Amino acid sequence: MSNFTNFFSDLDKGELKIWDLLAQGVVNKKSKFHTPTISTFNGNAINSRTIILRKVDRKTKMLFFYSDTRSRKVLNIKQNNNVTAHLYEPRFKLQVQLYGYANIENKTEKTKGIWNSLNNFSKKNYLSTISPGEKINSLANLNYNADNEEAFYNFSLINFKVSKIECLQLLNINNIRVEFVYTESSDKKYYMVP
Repeated sequence: MSNFTNFFSDLDKGELKIWDLLAQGVVNKKSKFHTPTISTFNGNAINSRTIILRKVDRKTKMLFFYSDTRSRKVLNIKQNNNVTAHLYEPRFKLQVQLYGYANIENKTEKTKGIWNSLNNFSKKNYLSTISPGEKINSLANLNYNADNEEAFYNFSLINFKVSKIECLQLLNINNIRVEFVYTESSDKKYYMVP
């Protein structure tokens, strides 16, 4: 915990650490950064769900997730591409909120390459004959398609462009709250009232 007592005493180092934790979340399944909660808006309600962080590109400020094209989150993003991701790491008493815009990539060379790298267990998530979230009478009604190509059509990549990160660290002496804002022309860093 001593490394994080002064986690944001230097905003540049604190920002780098957040991106390091995100990158570690891709490969470390035990990391709280591996499974952020993302929220989307469906027009009259906010929908939140836990997803798996698949890739981080700190240079372009992008996060990447997989989803079934037929899912409600994909429909929400197509209607309103504002997305928020939330993480909490209790070891550091650190809350991180990422704000930005998402787009859906489906049936492209990039998604085909990702699809080909998935194991059969992962591909099964996209093989259901009924769309995710649909009601069924019993588990016996859950059927899977055997067509790998049709399953590929259900596979999507969510590209999440981060425009702002807000962090709150709960410390024994003082809580620290910071904000990192990313625009086309510049990046800004701020301390905030906790």
